[in-house]
Amino acid sequence: MLNPGTHKEIETEYGRFVRHENSILYFYMHNDLLIDVAEAQKMVSDACRLDDSGQARLIVVYGRNSDLTFGAQRYFATVTGFTHLAFVTSSRLQVEVGQFLTTLLRVLKSSYEFRVFYDVATAQAWLLVGGNA
Repeated sequence: MLNPGTHKEIETEYGRFVRHENSILYFYMHNDLLIDVAEAQKMVSDACRLDDSGQARLIVVYGRNSDLTFGAQRYFATVTGFTHLAFVTSSRLQVEVGQFLTTLLRVLKSSYEFRVFYDVATAQAWLLVGGNA
């Protein structure tokens, strides 16, 4: 379901995508989910429905008790269509584990930058300056 106007939105079975005026895509993951590779592929497809420029900047906001499998994280690290991807987790432990995993995933030579954050405002600031902060 795509809503017209400056706030484009897609509601899915695993969460909600919103594109704001700042051109950043926000994905709000539902609670109590474990996203696997197949669902990650659907997420990317849905994100591209809102921004098919190949230059998308995406913030993934984890729900409570939600996570991505290693396969899904690996898929996100290698998919095209994004310039920057920020994961916002719900706990500091997830941030620490996520930062370790992003270091490992960089070995896969991702075509874009990605980082893990503890809050949306910091992730948004990083994306707004093009990931240079």
